[in-house]
Amino acid sequence: MNRIAFNQLLSSLSHLTNLQKKKIVEKIEIGDVNECISLIERHSGCDKNCPHCKSNSVSRWGQSGSLQRYRCKSCLKTFNSLTGSPLAGLHRREQWLKHSQCLIDGLSIQKTADVCGIDPTTAFRWRHRFLTTPTLVEPKKMRGIAEVDEIFFTESSKGNKALTQRKPRKRGKNNHKNRHMRVPVLLALDRNGTIADFVFKTIDNESIKSCLRPLMSKEVILCTDGNLIYRTFAQEEGLEHKRLVGVSGIRVIDEIFHIQNLNAYVSRLRQWMSRFKGVSTKYLSNYLGWRRLLEGENESMNSRKCLLATL
Repeated sequence: MNRIAFNQLLSSLSHLTNLQKKKIVEKIEIGDVNECISLIERHSGCDKNCPHCKSNSVSRWGQSGSLQRYRCKSCLKTFNSLTGSPLAGLHRREQWLKHSQCLIDGLSIQKTADVCGIDPTTAFRWRHRFLTTPTLVEPKKMRGIAEVDEIFFTESSKGNKALTQRKPRKRGKNNHKNRHMRVPVLLALDRNGTIADFVFKTIDNESIKSCLRPLMSKEVILCTDGNLIYRTFAQEEGLEHKRLVGVSGIRVIDEIFHIQNLNAYVSRLRQWMSRFKGVSTKYLSNYLGWRRLLEGENESMNSRKCLLATL
């Protein structure tokens, strides 16, 4: 439809009755449902394995909720393309693409609920169901130059009904000196854009080493700050290690070895997190997975890619 015809259509909407407007909305929602179902079916592919017993001996078994159902010939159970996925059992599929766009835009729970026309409690439940898969995606092997550092978030019991006993914390007060109020997160980033993060209750030498060991290969050049833990780890694993000691003024070695890419990511992460007015420690790993998802696709991310990444 060209621009003139579209403008004429918009001008004619004011003359419609409420019933006619409702029918137009229903027609649009049906189109969104069909597109969503098409994406899900294409993502699942033609080769179906039973999610219950893993058998590949299945047959078509009618439809349910516009999704093709299948029946396993081995265990006789039925399933569809969403069975076993984080989105199984969720309703209002016509709003899933809108919700995916809300994740891309980083909207609050209330704004997401307004955009999708759902209750805020539903928007909250959807958010964390949609983030299940991105959060659980295993970090890949680091290649080339890998930058590693730890950051801290203020501990938050936001949303918890049973609060732990502690002294009240004044809003706006700097809590960097109170280690018991901070949640440590280990971040690793290579020059290819691979990101890995690990949330700890308490950070120690063995925790850091156990997380980094599966990520690092012998070819990796490790760039860290002056923390002695990383030097010990590099020696044990036989890695080349570039130690940037900020106190000594050493921030770049040979004009290529530094942790500035990681620092830039931390800056983007903190700025993005600030819009949520404090993230509950319980869901911190979900938000880190959310940010990894957005960083991975960068400008090419859209609602369809976001939806497929949740399956």
